[in-house]
Order: sequence, then structure tokens, then C-alpha cells
Amino acid sequence: MAMRGFVVICALATGIEGQTGELSPDTLLLARIKVHMMETLTRQPNYTCLETVERSRRDGPTRKYHLEDTLRIEVALVDNKEMFAWPGSKQFEDRDFRELIPTGTFGTGDFALHSRSVFGGNVANFEARGEEKLDGRMAVRYDFRVPRLLSGFSVRTRDAEAIIGYHGSFYVDPKTLDLIRLEVVGDDLPPVLKLKGLSDRMDYARVRIGDGDFLLPDSSEVILVDLNGDESRNRIRFTGCHQYTGQSVLRFDEPDPSTIPEVPVSKAELELPANLDVTLSLTEEIDTDRLAIGDLVRAQLHSDLKSKGRILATKGAVASGRISRIERHSNFTVLGLIFTDLDSKSVHAKLDLHFDRAVGTEAISPGREWVLNAPALAHEGLLPLRAGRVRLMRGTLFFWRT
Repeated sequence: MAMRGFVVICALATGIEGQTGELSPDTLLLARIKVHMMETLTRQPNYTCLETVERSRRDGPTRKYHLEDTLRIEVALVDNKEMFAWPGSKQFEDRDFRELIPTGTFGTGDFALHSRSVFGGNVANFEARGEEKLDGRMAVRYDFRVPRLLSGFSVRTRDAEAIIGYHGSFYVDPKTLDLIRLEVVGDDLPPVLKLKGLSDRMDYARVRIGDGDFLLPDSSEVILVDLNGDESRNRIRFTGCHQYTGQSVLRFDEPDPSTIPEVPVSKAELELPANLDVTLSLTEEIDTDRLAIGDLVRAQLHSDLKSKGRILATKGAVASGRISRIERHSNFTVLGLIFTDLDSKSVHAKLDLHFDRAVGTEAISPGREWVLNAPALAHEGLLPLRAGRVRLMRGTLFFWRT
């Protein structure tokens, strides 16, 4: 069974069970680690980072992974809740992330929720493992286990959802007590999930945000194994972290007129009629090796947009959208684009387009072997290209219809 349709949500229950009995040095050290980590996590501000996910797959444990696609998305931790948005979006939205990422394997929890769960409650049993080297540095290791009856680890696939037990290890710096790595492995996976294995490894580092240094996730690796032994792997990096601030500010005093910013001239909202031909010309190169799902794409009207002899938008008006997929197969690559907005100096229009064709690309003729990993999305233009690295040059024409 292929892993392409799987989605995983990791929402662990808070905490780890406190140790009982005599206060051994290991127990005292564990208590210090938990206190330090909760203080560290509690003082973190609401923040956001750019999450880059390389999604790979291999057929069986003896084969090599091959890269399927790369995904970029903004993730924010706001009041202990993860929220997602496409890079460059004006604001985050509190909605199911599957609306943004309906295909492939994607997980939540790595950004902050796992660490808060492990160090903030009383549901797990610990076992001290002493000091050992981890990537060339000394670290203190503790193993832990949470049974399913006490777990809040929810795993969701395309077809089912279930709570599972889990075990794992965490490693901390013996001097600072900062978390270095957290490993989580799923236990007793129920048959309904159709999974043989699940693991998640998260690495942490100090990151400068504003005037403070905060312990944040730096990278992670999630691996799912299906019942046939085929594996799906996500390698995740977090970069560009900064403090999250809302878009709105409430004021109850009279503002100084000299500090009031100029209000931009509002644009007329244009509703495009159906069955209108729209030809867009790329304004920037698309490189399938450099760009990722979620990256912004811009094009411009190749000619005036007219309806019944009336000009609705002039040549050069900018259409903005995103890369919706870069599917890599052995003998072809599928590029997906969705354009959502059209802007000129005076008008704005929402775009609901249907793709026809492209001119000036290395497109191939789809045959029987041209099979998508996931069905086409609404208003997605799909372009079959040759295998390997492909560049769509500036000026490439795309023909759409409203």
C-alpha cells in the first residue's frame, strides 16, 4: 500500500508521570530537567517560523529514498496552538491544515507541542540511561513510555483515526539542561491505521527572537511504514523564526494626526464573467529543483482582458498564485499551479480558473502511464514535464478560462 495518501496529526497528551520512591540522583536530575524545560517553554513568546518539508518515499527498507516533493509553509505557535499559512500570507487562519495541504504526508506537533507534552504533565514513566555522546557532544538520556490508555497521541490517516501509545527518548545538555533531541515511536498501532511503524525525531537549538534566546525546534524527521514495508519520510527544517504579532491594534485614545499613515487608494472589486479566455505570461522563472509547494508564483496578463468589447483589466495586470504540486516520477514530473488573484493599479479580481494549455515549456504528452499521486485540486493547472530538473522561463504562456 502506497504512503502517498497518509496524513499524520501528532497531538500528545501533556506530561510524564513523576517518579516515586527514593529521590535518587537520576530522579532529582529528572525533576530539574522538567522544571527547567517548562520554565523555558512557558516564557517563549508567540512565534512563527518557515517550515520546509522534503517528502520522500522508498519501496522497502533496503531501497533508497527518492524525493517526491518539497513543501514550504509558515507555522505559528499562538497560545500553545499550532496554526498554518502559506508563505507571504497576510495572516494565519485557525483551520484544519488539510485545507492547505490535502495531499501527501504531513504532520503537526513537531513545532512545539511534543516538547510541552513530554515535560509538562504526569502520564509517562521514565528510565534514566546516563550520559552518552550524541552527534559528538555529551548528553543525558532518559527513556519514557506512555500507554495508550493514558495517551493523547492521535494519528490520522486518509481512512481512519486512532489514539496510540508511544515510547521514546529525550537528550539534554548536562550543563544547561536544554533539550537537544526528542524521539517518539508509536506503539500498538491498531489495524485500522494500516501502519506497521511510526517514528518522529526532533532536534532543538537556541534561536534569537527579538531581545531573547529561545529553545526552538531546529529540524525533525518523521517516518511512516505501511503494512507492505514501504516507507514515507518527511525531513523538516525550521528557519526564519520571529515573534508573531496580530494584524489588528485596538486604540482607545485619540491618535496624533501626524502619526496616522496614509490610507492607500482602494481598488474596485471586479467579478470576472464565466468562459473568459485568460492568457498569463510568467514574470519569473520556475525551477522545479529550487522551488517548493507553497512558493509564490506571479504572471501578468499577456493582453487586455475584454468582455463584450469592454476592457476589464489591462495588459500587464499581475496574477498571483502558488505552486500546488511538484510530483516527481521516474519518467516524468508534474507541475501544478493555482492562480488566485489579479491586480492592477485600480482593480482587483478573484481568479477561479480552468487550465487549458501552456506554450514555451518542455511539456510531454500524457499517456497511460501518466498517473497522479493525488487527484487534481480545484482550479489547479497540471503540466506534465520531462523527468529531472525542469525550468520554465520568464515569458512562458499559460492559457486559462474563467
